[in-house]
Amino acid sequence: MSDSARSSLDVAVVTPEGSAFEGTAESVVVPGYDGEVAFLRGHAPFVGAIGYGELRVKTPAGETHRWFLQGGVAQVLDDEVTVLADGILPAEKVDAAEAQKDLDEALATVPTTTEEFQARDRRLVSAQARLRIARNV
Repeated sequence: MSDSARSSLDVAVVTPEGSAFEGTAESVVVPGYDGEVAFLRGHAPFVGAIGYGELRVKTPAGETHRWFLQGGVAQVLDDEVTVLADGILPAEKVDAAEAQKDLDEALATVPTTTEEFQARDRRLVSAQARLRIARNV
């Protein structure tokens, strides 16, 4: 389809387990490391690492698909958005009680090495993101 005739984004969300979503969208929002990054039709080429948080895909029909995203890479080129996710979970399957438990355990952890600090920080960010998603389902 020519760029001038295209009215939406082509989106592919892929995990190591396979395709999580393929279709068209009006917008795609991914969790960056320092805030959300939104993509609309005509976005400049982009490649970037993405963190833990909510992935949202709004379709031309007005539906919004939501997932908890566990890091990865996003690429935008010629109105095609590709998200290579390390892991993904549909928003409706996010367990708030489990996320709260993970947050409490991470907060109680006393790291002593760089690796332990990094692991604790990943658990904190993951649990906090899942709690935000669970509260908005």
